Amino acid sequence: MKRRTALFTLLALVSVSCFALGKKDVRKIIEAAYPGARITEIEKETYRGEKIYEVDFKHGGENLEAIISLEGEIIKVHIDD
Repeated sequence: MKRRTALFTLLALVSVSCFALGKKDVRKIIEAAYPGARITEIEKETYRGEKIYEVDFKHGGENLEAIISLEGEIIKVHIDD
């Protein structure tokens, strides 16, 4: 029984870590979508009640801001004033 509990605990921890999006992952997402982008800031924020990453970056002569879900989806990109 203890072995089974330990196995389930280990699987749960591995599952959570597989889906955890870090700043390096966010950087790769932006660089793939906007080649040549220069990222100036990455912060965890809340958007419409959900935790997200907010990314400030420069691309094509514009200052942009992206909102990326913790699942790695680009939710929104707009010009940052």
